[in-house]
Amino acid sequence: MASRRVLAAALAALILGGTAACGTTKQVFTSPETSASVKATATATATATSATAASEKNAVYQLQGWLADPQPGTMTYNTIQITSGGSINAMTILSGPFDPAGTATLTGSIETLGSGSTTQGASSALEYDEKVYTSIPATLQTGDRLGKSWEAAPVRDTWAAGERLSGWWTALNSVKAVQADGVTSLEGTTVDMFSAFIDLSSVKGIPATLLDSEPFKKAGTSKVEVDVYTAMGSGDLVRVTYKFGLPVQIDATATAKSSAGYEVDMSGFSSATPSPSPTPTGTASVPPGTSTVAAGTGDVDLAALLPF
Repeated sequence: MASRRVLAAALAALILGGTAACGTTKQVFTSPETSASVKATATATATATSATAASEKNAVYQLQGWLADPQPGTMTYNTIQITSGGSINAMTILSGPFDPAGTATLTGSIETLGSGSTTQGASSALEYDEKVYTSIPATLQTGDRLGKSWEAAPVRDTWAAGERLSGWWTALNSVKAVQADGVTSLEGTTVDMFSAFIDLSSVKGIPATLLDSEPFKKAGTSKVEVDVYTAMGSGDLVRVTYKFGLPVQIDATATAKSSAGYEVDMSGFSSATPSPSPTPTGTASVPPGTSTVAAGTGDVDLAALLPF
């Protein structure tokens, strides 16, 4: 009799324990449709992530390939300079064909904003034989510059001794990874854009002369953004850009550290070659005749920004 009571009590405890357990357990049922949707979303996300990673890898590959065998193309040099306590902005835009062998022909304008008015003048630049020649506006051909239409600056002043190319090639070669920034439009064509940020002060091989040059002093930073653009579909390289300092726009505002911004774009890689171009004073010979070149040093900013 006693054994029956013990057995009954054990069975009751077992039943009560099972009931309590069922009361604290929540069973979730997922429909086959929901499960399939979650899996499809996960698969699509993984596929997109994989595609992005592949496109980023290709962008680096395209950049490194061009640096190993650089092709001629079109270069655009943009700079914004804020002077006179921030009251005057001078924006220079020069563009034209270049050859990595060390020649370029750039033409464009210098736009100055100040005192409620904007003035614009034509400008030209020629690179030849390790010098960059920049045109002198007719209104500034006075005093020691009277009758002089060009001024010159040495290109190799910011290069490492014995190097065949400038420190910018070392900087671009240091880009081993980029981040996809989506799509954008270049001259009406939709392209993929990628970016990387590098601090030139920490890149091995960057010459101190480049870091100590006027552009970096004015920009107030050694951090450079490198943008790589590739064609949608083929993935071919479309443009390479490096820029630092203030945004290159006429309404830029100086900061405590920066009073200038610089941007260099290289694109249109093809068999284009530079040649003499019309200037504000006529057609230039290459290089300009010594009698037309003013004494002193010309545009050291442009000289320091040229990649070749």
